[in-house]
Amino acid sequence: MTTAAKQHFDDRDARSARRKRLERQFPNTDIYAIGDVHGCCGLQKKLEQLILAENSDEPRNKLILYLGDLVDRGPDSKGVIDHCLSSLPDGCERLSLCGNHDQLFFEFLLRPSLSAHWLDFGGRETLMSYGVDVDELAGGHTSDEELAQVLSEAIPSAHFLFLQALPVALTVPEAHFVHAGMRIGVPMEDQDDHDLMWIREEFLVDEPASDRLVVHGHSPAPTPRMGPGRIGIDTKAVGGGPLTALRLRGETTRFLSVSFD
Repeated sequence: MTTAAKQHFDDRDARSARRKRLERQFPNTDIYAIGDVHGCCGLQKKLEQLILAENSDEPRNKLILYLGDLVDRGPDSKGVIDHCLSSLPDGCERLSLCGNHDQLFFEFLLRPSLSAHWLDFGGRETLMSYGVDVDELAGGHTSDEELAQVLSEAIPSAHFLFLQALPVALTVPEAHFVHAGMRIGVPMEDQDDHDLMWIREEFLVDEPASDRLVVHGHSPAPTPRMGPGRIGIDTKAVGGGPLTALRLRGETTRFLSVSFD
């Protein structure tokens, strides 16, 4: 791990730092928003292969956009982040947003503890994908300082910096992309990070949250979840459901999904 990353591990102020909100235009680009992966690296790669194989009548770029919750619960969170950091063909770009599980993983790395609630919220599986068995460490009465050393050796610095840099929203002319949703009637610049990563009941109502489409994950359903001015695409891949992408071309939408064989 680099010296800079070690310093970040000790940066307690990073826990409360406001995450970036991106606002961009993607001319001549199809946006493929992907719901909660939760460590299902096999499905992630399978869905990206499907996306990359798609052709159109005219040359178009592709943006692969993960809506957060890359980690936890599934078998290979490390592999998911490794893949997010891998290269893509020319004309393709990949972005990832921060979900509540990604934020909890990041906070755990800043302040590791074997009594952390996150470990029972999917974190145990995440750390196991890095070769860290927290139950074995707990049996050996590992201190928090010793745990921090284990993590500094097991977690690649590139993964820590990736988690630290994740934005919490992407806005394009047609839509807002977030992990969980938005506080109704609140402009994006005034939205709270916690709401963007955690909100549920206050968002999933019969009223649009914004003047444009909101595409989100976080609230699982067997099929894409449609509502006034919103589309949810967490189809619970980690629970045996498909992994779903929403293709946005201008204001036209289409779903793609892959499942376990």
